[in-house]
Amino acid sequence: MVNGTNLDLTDDIRSLVEPLVSKPEVITIKRLDKEEDLGRREQTYLILCEKDDLGKLIGRHGVISDSLRTILNVSIKNRRKKVHLRFDSFDHYKTVGGK
Repeated sequence: MVNGTNLDLTDDIRSLVEPLVSKPEVITIKRLDKEEDLGRREQTYLILCEKDDLGKLIGRHGVISDSLRTILNVSIKNRRKKVHLRFDSFDHYKTVGGK
């Protein structure tokens, strides 16, 4: 969805990530940018999943996660945007103070 210079890639990320995990219904994707940063060039998303699925999203030596980043960044290159993805499990996110 495009809103001026604000671009929401949550649905695009979900469509790429869900086929890779065993429990797609529990995947949570959060945009970490603050309200005042929404028009900036770089966007950061946090993908939360079950601990067992985390390895499937990252892959050996980060190959899968790098590929996901590449696909997203190529798809929005003409809008002069850059996407950063972070991956975490629900268990770890709760213990470090995530909301």
